[in-house]
Amino acid sequence: MTVTNILFIILAAIIALALVLVQYYFTKKNKRSKHWMLFSALRFITYFSVFLLLINPKFTSTTYTLEKPSLAIAVDNSSSIKNLGEENEVQNLLNQLQQDEDLTEVFSIETYSFGSDFKANDSITFSEQQSNLHQAFSNLQQLYKNKTAPVVFISDGNQTYGQDFTYSAKQLKQSIFPVVVGDTTQYVDLKIGQLNVNRYAFLNNKFPVEVFVNYSGNSKLSQRFEIKQGNQILYSEIIPFSSEKTSAVINATLPANSVGVKTYSVSIQPIENEKNIENNIKNFAVEVIDEKTNVLLLTSIIHPDLGAFKKSIEHNQQRAATIKNIDEEIDFGDYQLVVLYQPDERFARAYEQIKRLGLNTFTVTGTQTNYQFLDQIQDIFTKQSTHQEEDYLARYNQNYSSFQFEDIGFDDFPPLKDKFGELSFSTEVNSLLFQSIAGYETDTPLLATLENGTQRHGFLFGENSWQWRAKSFLETESFNTYDEFFGKLVQYLASNKRRERLQIDYNSFYNSGDDIVLKAQYFDRNYEFDPRGKLGLTVKYKETNASQVFPFLLRNNLYEVDLSNLTAGEYAFTVTVEGEQLSKSGNFTIVDFDVEKQFLSANLGALQQLNKQVYFPNQFEQLKQNLLAAPEFKPIQKSKQEISPLIDWIYLLAIIIFCLSSEWFLRKYYGLI
Repeated sequence: MTVTNILFIILAAIIALALVLVQYYFTKKNKRSKHWMLFSALRFITYFSVFLLLINPKFTSTTYTLEKPSLAIAVDNSSSIKNLGEENEVQNLLNQLQQDEDLTEVFSIETYSFGSDFKANDSITFSEQQSNLHQAFSNLQQLYKNKTAPVVFISDGNQTYGQDFTYSAKQLKQSIFPVVVGDTTQYVDLKIGQLNVNRYAFLNNKFPVEVFVNYSGNSKLSQRFEIKQGNQILYSEIIPFSSEKTSAVINATLPANSVGVKTYSVSIQPIENEKNIENNIKNFAVEVIDEKTNVLLLTSIIHPDLGAFKKSIEHNQQRAATIKNIDEEIDFGDYQLVVLYQPDERFARAYEQIKRLGLNTFTVTGTQTNYQFLDQIQDIFTKQSTHQEEDYLARYNQNYSSFQFEDIGFDDFPPLKDKFGELSFSTEVNSLLFQSIAGYETDTPLLATLENGTQRHGFLFGENSWQWRAKSFLETESFNTYDEFFGKLVQYLASNKRRERLQIDYNSFYNSGDDIVLKAQYFDRNYEFDPRGKLGLTVKYKETNASQVFPFLLRNNLYEVDLSNLTAGEYAFTVTVEGEQLSKSGNFTIVDFDVEKQFLSANLGALQQLNKQVYFPNQFEQLKQNLLAAPEFKPIQKSKQEISPLIDWIYLLAIIIFCLSSEWFLRKYYGLI
């Protein structure tokens, strides 16, 4: 309150007193009243209160608060902590950090746990089947971006998936106090490392298996390596190890004798008194199928495109490609897809067979294509071609929807060559790529597909696509990227299935600890995605016939259900839609494999990259003292000033009303009015 306001308040009191004296002392009538003193007091309070409201002085109040920095405690909740026998030590350390009076006085303590997910909670169970340390640091960075918050990071440093956590930790602009959980001693150990095998194999064929075995130790030894299916040994070998030979690569071929998901195990004989034998065995599964897609490459000319098509198609062992000249005898019934390469009038009989058998086709045109013949033999498209040749560049269509694929750099691919002319379609097609001519972008398809009843057709308007494959190799040093794209195109075109209103996406087998998510799409009768469907999943464990029911959840135009908590074994499932006669059934297998059991000791080196000074669970006092000693972690006193005008004080109005009401009541009571 200012000096001016104080003077005004004094003046207001004087004026109020003067008015009261005039009314109740100098006036003869009021002077005779026996109760003039009471009335004058009430009137003075009224006058003075009104004057205060007119002056409206402002009152300033200051409050002081102590702002503590946060202390983030991130605890590894993965099962590897329990496997290392450190769960009690970690829990004791956590309790000490949370309950220490000195720490709670200085810090606002916030606890998080991490495994496959990052959560804010105090409940530590050491049951997570995966460890993503990168995600933990990324979340901490977002939470404490603009705060002072040292991080006590309690972990064994063993990560099962995710990006390099040492890099993401550097992005966290906070002090990190790593607590190393587990034994840092290097023990003699044999373990199954990486295992490479195809997900699919063909009946009555053999499939390759590549296994890496790692050895930590200095002694010379020889141990037996085995691959088994159930109790049957399919492959065995004695492998020598030493301080110089610390790894071995085993390549074996196994027979595929029956259809279905087959489970196998690879193992290396444990060393005597080996501390961790859980990593001496690893399970895997292969789905044996009795089906192979046969593709016919039909041509009348020799062209490098044909060889590129064959290589791309056979990149997937489930597919076989055969190049045939149009003049050869051909049994079209042996093929699921016919590639018509630069057709001319000699292809007339082939088109008759394709129509009779209802086969799917992929038409590739070029400079030697007879467009007059094509305009007559089929009614899907026409082209008013000329004798002039033109180069056509590709432009990627992000809205293509028939199947999922990524842009592999189509816009940078070399141009295709074809006859110049206007291309038109009699029906709607789905364009993967559009034509660009001399820098001018068009909406004319370069690569397109369409569905006609049960048939599917594809069109590529240009030759020399072998250069696309070569360009992809130059960019990626591998043909895989292009071959996988072309394989998806062939897979789509080779399928005769009608579009179904209920579609299920799942794998035939999973590893324990994986994210096991079944996805579904539900379409209405116009084959448009319907987000209103109520989908349910019934899962039956084949060993016990026990069933569980799960609801699907809608996420990003997909129905999903998470089955990650299921135990290892074989399962059958059925998906149903409420109110519809629609259902889908299938089977999948969960292979027993716990990646968290593969660790023998803590990853000390990685945790030391977070901070050279590391701690152990029994070093609470040292950790505590270092936290308290850091000057940047001291609480900060902050002041807050509030200015309140008197007019906001509602009680003053109440006083005025009370005084006026009381005076009126008393006057009435004593008969003065």
